Amino acid sequence: MHTSTLWNSNSVFTEPMLIVPLKTPLPPLPTEILTHIFTLTTTIDSGASIRSLLRVSQIFHDICAPLKYHCLSLTTGSSIEHLHQELKRLENSPAHLRRILHLYISLSQSDIQGDTECDTISHIFYILQSAAETLKTLTFIYHNTVFSTSVLGQLLRKSFPVLTELTIHGFYPFPSPMPPSELPSLIEMNKSFMPMLERLHLSGNRNPHGLLQLSSLDECFPSLSHLRISGLLMAGSFVEELKGALEEHIAYDDNPKDPYNTPTYIKAKLPSRLRCIVLQPGFMPPSSRPGVAGSAVQKNSWMMTRLKDIEEAAKRRQNVLVTLKARMQDPDKVPVSSVLHRDWFGRMNGDEGCW
Repeated sequence: MHTSTLWNSNSVFTEPMLIVPLKTPLPPLPTEILTHIFTLTTTIDSGASIRSLLRVSQIFHDICAPLKYHCLSLTTGSSIEHLHQELKRLENSPAHLRRILHLYISLSQSDIQGDTECDTISHIFYILQSAAETLKTLTFIYHNTVFSTSVLGQLLRKSFPVLTELTIHGFYPFPSPMPPSELPSLIEMNKSFMPMLERLHLSGNRNPHGLLQLSSLDECFPSLSHLRISGLLMAGSFVEELKGALEEHIAYDDNPKDPYNTPTYIKAKLPSRLRCIVLQPGFMPPSSRPGVAGSAVQKNSWMMTRLKDIEEAAKRRQNVLVTLKARMQDPDKVPVSSVLHRDWFGRMNGDEGCW
């Protein structure tokens, strides 16, 4: 009986490992086949299998070393600190040994209320910077309502050239395009921080009124085809904004070359490549006074009525599908982080996820 220390994305633990000698040695396989097999395991358990395969033999270690960080789930301050230290040690190593493709980050309440929160945030952005050139999917959850706008705003201004799917949860700010002073000299024509982003899921802002104005989404995410807005509460103004954007597109699509058919001032505009919009109302706590409908309940009821109008408006424009999801569950019973982790995990393995 041997003891092996294994690191996963959430903790460091020690478990007994029984080594049973094989009666018949494994048949030799080409390195290319082993690499393909091991690559398939990276998304099934956030890389835990890869970290176990690293210890099987020297050959397995050499094959799995470039796959070690392909898929990571970070849910505690200790796991973030551990990965930060590992990436620091690998700064001068070949890039293929520290390649990150899929990343899930969710800070618990205890991690964002302690004295080490600033250090943890700094380590997170070091990890994101290390992963920026190769990252394909990212889910970032930040529960601190005081600093979430600042932290998520910093995230949205990071360059991720090959990122295709992004989910953020918290009180997010609206994305803004790259200013001319920050444009890279070699790609001056590309003003986007995330030029390949196709799917964007925004959660945590109850009324994101203004999100569709000034065409900022189109400039920030020129490849965006899927947009999901979750957690809507008393968001009547945003619903009207979205409805207006859909109607403007209907009028413009009917006769795009007719200048008299285009309004002189477009208050809201959908991204030009958008094909799917998913809307989900947030959890509405029961009234503290049973039988009495307060203003919040009335506003939310009006929002729900208008959301149904959104579906009707979208039916007139066949190339944009609008889907209204069921209301979010009580976060005290079903944590948002667990729902988003399931969606992130599913998308990596070919599922529809939250779409």
